[in-house]
Amino acid sequence: MAWSGIERNKLDYILTDLLPVELSERFSFKPFYDFLLQKKQQDELKQIADQMKKACAKSDQKIFENEWGTMPLRYNILKGNDSLRRMSLIQPFSALNIYLFMECFQKDILYFFEENHRFSIRYHRKCNDLYYKTRSSKTTRYVQNVTRKLGKSVLQQTGSYFKVYPFDSVNSFTASRNWRMCNYEYKYFAKIDYKSCFDSIYSHVFAWIMERNVVDSKSASNSSLFLTIDRMLMNINGKASNGIVVGPEYSRLIAEILLEQIDNEVFLALTQEGYEWKKDYRVFRYVDDLYIFTNIPQARESIVRNYRNVSGKYMLNLNELKYIECDTPATFSNWIEKTRILADKIDKSFHSKAEYKVLDAEQQCLTKHDEYIPVDRMKDEFITLIKEYPNDKRTIISFLLSTLLNKIAMSCAGYRLFCENKTGKAMLFVEFALFMYAFCPCFDNTRKIISLLVYMDDEVGFSRKNSSENDKLQRAINRYAFVFQRANLPDICDWFVLFNDFNISLDSQTEDAIIKTAEDIDNPIIWANILIYSHYYQPFFETIREKVNLIIKDRIDRISPHEQMLQDEFWYVLIFHNCTLLDVSCQSQIQNVINCIKNDAMINPKNFPNKKIAILICEFLNTKDGFFNWDNSTRISERLTYRTFQRTLFKKYKGSRYGLYASID
Repeated sequence: MAWSGIERNKLDYILTDLLPVELSERFSFKPFYDFLLQKKQQDELKQIADQMKKACAKSDQKIFENEWGTMPLRYNILKGNDSLRRMSLIQPFSALNIYLFMECFQKDILYFFEENHRFSIRYHRKCNDLYYKTRSSKTTRYVQNVTRKLGKSVLQQTGSYFKVYPFDSVNSFTASRNWRMCNYEYKYFAKIDYKSCFDSIYSHVFAWIMERNVVDSKSASNSSLFLTIDRMLMNINGKASNGIVVGPEYSRLIAEILLEQIDNEVFLALTQEGYEWKKDYRVFRYVDDLYIFTNIPQARESIVRNYRNVSGKYMLNLNELKYIECDTPATFSNWIEKTRILADKIDKSFHSKAEYKVLDAEQQCLTKHDEYIPVDRMKDEFITLIKEYPNDKRTIISFLLSTLLNKIAMSCAGYRLFCENKTGKAMLFVEFALFMYAFCPCFDNTRKIISLLVYMDDEVGFSRKNSSENDKLQRAINRYAFVFQRANLPDICDWFVLFNDFNISLDSQTEDAIIKTAEDIDNPIIWANILIYSHYYQPFFETIREKVNLIIKDRIDRISPHEQMLQDEFWYVLIFHNCTLLDVSCQSQIQNVINCIKNDAMINPKNFPNKKIAILICEFLNTKDGFFNWDNSTRISERLTYRTFQRTLFKKYKGSRYGLYASID
C-alpha cells in the first residue's frame, strides 16, 4: 500500500515542540501557525531569519538581546501521586524567538549531540523524512478522516520535530536488549537523578561550558551557541536566569546540551581513575535519570561521586534521597505482575479480534454482553493493589485505564463495541474507570477518561441531550463530584470541554468550589474554560461573565505601557482578545494594549527583528482567530480524543503497530 503522509516545514517546530502536553485542549498555536503560513507573513519571517543569520555570521553582535523577553504562563499539574510540578506555557512571541534561534543554530546543536552523546539514551537527531505516516489500511482511513477535518493541529504537542534517539521512553529502554544484557554482564546496579533538574539549571552555566573547553567565555563570539542559549532561556522565562521553562520538548533539547557536557567530564574523570567504559562500567542517562552498571563496587561509588562533583560545578545537585543501589538484575516494577492479573480481567470482558470475527453478524460486538462483569470485585482488587503499592498508585491507575481504553478505542478501527440496543454495560465501564480515576485525577488520566467516553458515544449516545444515557452519565458525574471539588484545576480543565460537548453540568456546590479555586490560581485559560462551560444555564453564565469581565479589567489596568509582554497580566490579552462574550469596555481595554504594542514597534526602526515580530503578533491578535478556541459549535472533545490516541501510538504502547508513526527512516 502507498504511504500516506502530512508534509511539514520548519515552522512546524512551533506546533510540535513548544507547547506542554498538559494544556487545555482549547489553547492552540495552530491558528497562529496558519496565519504565519500566509505569503505576506512567510516573506516577513524569511527576511527576519536571513537578518538573524547574517548577524550570527558576523559574530560581533549579541543576537536576541534587548526587548525579546516575555513572561510565560505558569501553572501547576499533579506530579507523581501527590506533589505538584510547575509548568510553563511560553508566549507566541517567544515561540518565534525559539523558531529563529533554531534557524540559526539547529546544525550546531545536532552536531553537538552527535559528538557528545556518550551516555545519553535520549538525544535529538535530524529526521530523514519530514512527514507523519500510517501503515494499516483501516487506521489509514481513520487517520485521513480526522486529519482532513483537523489539519496539522493533530501534530501539535507531539514533541517530534526531531527524531529522538535511541529511546523515546524509559519503558522502551528497560524493555531493550541493552538493559537485559547489562543485567547479565554486570553485578552491581545504581540509579540516581538530578534534584529538580530543570528548575535548577542556571542559564549562565552554558557560557561555562566554553570555559571547561579551554575557551574564555568573555572573549567568545557574541553570537556563539552557548552565549545565545543563555539569552534565549532568559527571554522566554521572564528574564529569569534561574531555571528553564518546564513543559515543551524544546527545554529537554536545551537541557541535553548541559547534561551531555557533564557526562563527558565524568567520563574523562573516570578514565583518569583507570576505569574503562563498556568494560568496567556502563552509564545510561535518560534526561535527568542515571542508570549505572558495574562489576566493581568502588567504580559505582566513583561514578556517583564524580557526577556529584561535576554537576555541582554547574549548580546541579544529585537527589541523594532517591539513590538506589542493588545487585543485578535490577527491577523497578514489582507492581506489574499483580496489576496485569487485574488488567487481564478487564481484557476478558471483551472479545478478542479472533473471537469477534467468528461471531454472528447480529451478535458481533467487542463486549461480552451475555456474561457477568464483576465490577465490584475488580474494585476491591484495585483497592488492594494501590494499598500494597502506594508509591506506584499513579502508574497502576494509568496502566489499568490504558488497558480499558485500548479495548474501547478499537471502535475507531471499525469494531462495534456493543450489540444494538444492548449498551447497558457501557456504564459499568464508565463507573469502574471513574472509580479508579478518583484516586489520581491527573492530566493524562483525565484525557483517558474523556477519550473513553467519546469513543463510546457514537454507539451509546452519552451526548444526546435529555436522553436516558445522558442522564446516566450525569448521575455518574454527580457521584464523583468530590473529585472536581478537590482536584487541581489545570489537571481537570479538559472536563469543561467534555461537559460542554456532552450537555453535562455540575452541581452548584461543586461549581462554587471550582470558582473559588479559579480565583486563587488566577489562570486566564481556566477562567476561559469556565466561561464556556457556564453557557448551559443563562443566569449562571451572566454571573460568570460579569466576574470574568471584572477580573480582566483589573488585570489590564495593571499592565504598564513598557514591555507589556514581560508582565503576567498580558496573558489575559492573549486569551481573551477575540472573545465576543466580554462587554464592549473590556474588549476596548484589550485592544488598547494591542495598539500600544504595535504603535511602539512601528515607531522604532523596522530593521529591529524583535519589533517586526511584535508587529506580526499584533496583526494576528487583530484577526478573528486566536490562541484560545471560543467556537462553541464544534466538538473539541473529538480532537482531544484523537490526540490521546496519537500520543499513545507515538509511545508504541504495548507494541501497537497501528496508527501514526513519526519520521520513519
